[in-house]
Amino acid sequence: MDAQAMRSLIGNIILCVMGIAVVAAFIRSNWDRIRETFTDENGKWDVMGGLERYFNGGGRQEEVETEPQNASPDEDFLTQFMRQKGAEMADFDPDTFDPAKEWVREHIIFSGRVQGVGFRYQAMVAARTYGLTGWVENLPDGSVEMEVQGTPLGIGRMMTYLKGGHWIRIDDMEMESRPVVPGERGFGVKGY
Repeated sequence: MDAQAMRSLIGNIILCVMGIAVVAAFIRSNWDRIRETFTDENGKWDVMGGLERYFNGGGRQEEVETEPQNASPDEDFLTQFMRQKGAEMADFDPDTFDPAKEWVREHIIFSGRVQGVGFRYQAMVAARTYGLTGWVENLPDGSVEMEVQGTPLGIGRMMTYLKGGHWIRIDDMEMESRPVVPGERGFGVKGY
């Protein structure tokens, strides 16, 4: 075996070991959730039943409750958005405001179980799905910072998607309006 092939083999082995280490760390940090998902009501391992429960539930263990009780998650976000922004929008006319067309930019700090659970990448998927732009980044204190731009309806759908993430738990969101950035393209993940 020549030197190039040996380096390639060693590199592949190192990548495999690193992958196994990442999976092991993930399992260790989420062991309670994994055990809850893959055990039956008698406490016995039921991998196939756990997979069925996981996929039939859309990847969610618990139902997402919204306020008020009869509102959809999108409406819940829009209600929260309007309540928080009402004082800032002195010339706001609810009769002419179309949440599907008006663009806004929000700076949001998320706290809860939002790091180490794929939050940033799920945010990127949701942003691309709903035509949003901006960025997302982990903060040293364990929270996640995001600036997202688009329609309130699109942002609401993104929040619904994130709240429904299997490992994600959003305990609090601090929102602050920012000026819309004209011509911004795409949604990026900062701090790889």
